[in-house]
This record gives sequence, structure tokens and C-alpha cells, in this order.
Amino acid sequence: MKITVRPFHPQDAEATVAVRRAAVPHLVGTARSLLWETEQRPEHERYRLIAEQPEQPEQPGQHGQRPQPGQPAESAETGSTGPTGRTGRPGPTEPAEPAEPAALLGRLGHLGRLGHRPGRTAEIRHSGHAPPPGPRTAAPGGLVGCADIGLIADSGTPGQGFVQTMVLPAAQRAGVGGALVAAAEERLRAMGAVRAHTWAADDGVAPDFAERRGYRCLRRARILGLDLATARLPAQPAPLPEGVVLCTPAEVAGEAGDLRPLYEADVECAADEPGAAASVRLPYEVWLRHNWLRPDWDARLSSVVLVDGAVAAYSVAQTDGVDRYWSGMTGTRRAFRGRGLAALAKADSLRRSRAAGYRHAFTGNDAANAAMLGINRRLGYTVVASQWRCAKTL
Repeated sequence: MKITVRPFHPQDAEATVAVRRAAVPHLVGTARSLLWETEQRPEHERYRLIAEQPEQPEQPGQHGQRPQPGQPAESAETGSTGPTGRTGRPGPTEPAEPAEPAALLGRLGHLGRLGHRPGRTAEIRHSGHAPPPGPRTAAPGGLVGCADIGLIADSGTPGQGFVQTMVLPAAQRAGVGGALVAAAEERLRAMGAVRAHTWAADDGVAPDFAERRGYRCLRRARILGLDLATARLPAQPAPLPEGVVLCTPAEVAGEAGDLRPLYEADVECAADEPGAAASVRLPYEVWLRHNWLRPDWDARLSSVVLVDGAVAAYSVAQTDGVDRYWSGMTGTRRAFRGRGLAALAKADSLRRSRAAGYRHAFTGNDAANAAMLGINRRLGYTVVASQWRCAKTL
């Protein structure tokens, strides 16, 4: 397969989202949010690369051709053929291509979370509550892969970069991922990065792919899913404990639109997040612009717990506007921990999101985050994938 790697252009947005959804079926994202990220590029700079397959002239007899009985079918594992149209098993004289994952991910939270949240999964396996995958064999414009790279905005250590690559399942083993990673690392060096961070699915393929390129696997994380349409979510306590109020970010902001109380809570909780890199405190305006003003952060479905008027806990909803929900962040301030307030906030957000028509909920936790893993388990989440946090000195 001949591959061209080039910079992302705004007209690539729909095709890029199609690639992302095919590679990571539980991804929450839209073309609108992708364009927003591009237009609102942070000061630390984010850059995207596109891998595309140039149009090939149609061969006689190829148009509309369907496999005949006895011909190789699609791979049962990936739902796609290898780059030669076979199942990926080499013939007697054909050398085996090294395995290549569908995705290496920069971090597990949303793409716009300032580059420091741990990652969404690169796993392709589906559970019963996984949404249907996107297109697996082609995206508009011939796109077969994409990469998102940049410097980690709030890292306490200078020169820390992230790399996220995604490849259509049918384009695996054709060098697409390798070409994207090489181009991304070159761009990171030009940005001044001295270390690159990524996440690799714990699927027996992605870690090897990363290690062959000099990355070391450091920490594990879990991706959890919930069939929101049928989940038995806990009812809201009635009455709520004395002094406790459930509300939305808009109610916190009030007429002045001031979200600083939520900002203070988020900064404190992010600093304590297991597995997160050491961070610096970002200015309120930067935090607001690149978090709460995102088009896919749904403030109407996010929940905040107040205790005696102070922000004690919160749970952020990210949605695709159709049927997918991702927990952008759930946390409790140190002074209020151990009282079940994070679970209260998250259950409230999930109930209201289900009422709004969302059917598939996903979240990610560091494997050492026992408290949040326990909350999610009690809410009905189950593990749908695992991944490794990896890093490389450039």
C-alpha cells in the first residue's frame, strides 16, 4: 500500500472522525469538536497528520466484485482483510508483516483535556454494550490513518510531548502506523519535545509495536463500559444529606458565569489523579477555554455536588450528540473525600444523560485508582479494555 503522510486540513474533519471511530469504537468525538480543537489550538501547539492512500486506477473486473465461495473472507478478529485482501496470514513465499495496532493513544481522557489525561483505549474487542463500529475499510477521501501530537500543556517537566495515532483496521500491517509515528516524532522534536508519551492497548499487538519503536510500557489503565440504556443506576437519595445540594455547572457559575469554584476543585483533583504526570497550575482563562468551552463537553449533563455552598465533588459529561457518553473527569476535593460524593455526582450525571437519550457510557481509570474503579463497579461498569502508558526519549 502506498501511503502519503501530510498535515491535516479542515476539510479532513469528517474523514478523520470516521478513522477514529473505526479504530476506537467507543470514541466520543465529532467533526465539530475536531475543528474546534484545531481553531482553538493551545499555546503549546497541537498538530495533526493525515495518512492517505492515493486513489488507485480500477482494474478490470474489480468494480462491484464480491468474494466467491472458497475465497478468503474477512478476518474474524478485526472484521477486515490484510493489505493484500487476504486474512493477514502470509502465503508460503510471503514474509509476515510485523503486527500493527489500530491505535496508539496520547492520553485516556478526552483529546482536548490539555494533553495530560490518561487515554482512551486502542482495543478493538467489543463488549455487549459497545456501540456499533464506524467504517472499517475506507474513510472519505482515501484516509487510512491520523495522528494527533503536541506538548503537554500543564506538565511540570519541560519538553513532554504526546503522540496519538489511529489506523483503519483494514489498513493494518501496511506500514501506516509506523509512518505516522515516525512523522509525529519528527514534528515533536521540532516543537522542542525531548520525551513522547502514548498509550498502547494491552492486546498483544500494540505494546510490541510501541516497544519496537523505543517506547517503554510503564503503567496500566482500564477502559470501562456501561449499557446506559439498561443499567440499574442507583436512585437519588431522598432526602439528600443535610447541607448537600446537587446542581449543574451553570448553577455554580450563576449570572456572572464564574466557574472559578469548579476550576479550583478540578485543579486539586487533577493533581491527585493516580498515574497522571506532575502538573503545573494553568491560568483560569486557559482552563476555561480548553475545557468547559469545548463543544463536546455537555455542561447540562454534568453534575456538581455542593456541601454548605462549596464545590465538593463533580462529574463531567462529554457526549457525541448521538448516543455516546464519556466521563471527562470525576473528582472530590480532599476535605470532602470518603463521603460518597463522587458517586453521587456521577450517578446523577448518568441518570440525566440516559433521560436525554444516551445509550453507551465509557470511562477510563488508572489501574491503581482503586477508589474510582470501585465506584464505577458499583454503578455497573465492566472492564472492556486495558492499556499501557508508554514513554520514549526522543
